[in-house]
Amino acid sequence: PMSGEGEAGIAKSIQSKLTDALKASFVQVEDLSDGCGAKLDLIVVSDEFEGKGLLERQQAVHEVIKEEMKVVHAITMKTKTVKQWEAMKAKEQS
Repeated sequence: PMSGEGEAGIAKSIQSKLTDALKASFVQVEDLSDGCGAKLDLIVVSDEFEGKGLLERQQAVHEVIKEEMKVVHAITMKTKTVKQWEAMKAKEQS
């Protein structure tokens, strides 16, 4: 059962689970639903994604957070390797 810290707890839980399970170097969980946790936007950066296609990456993420997915209605995600993430950040800064 979910602990009593409500929806903010979901984002935290997702963040720590993904960080552990995927050895992620960066995980951002943004709540797009006014704090009710129903709509989340994720960024997951992990070298575990190296050599995996988009679908495989997303399945890996879903697998880790399947408990949370029962209460989250919509989720969007960006899944990047560390290299891809750094390249993206570099582009944004130039």
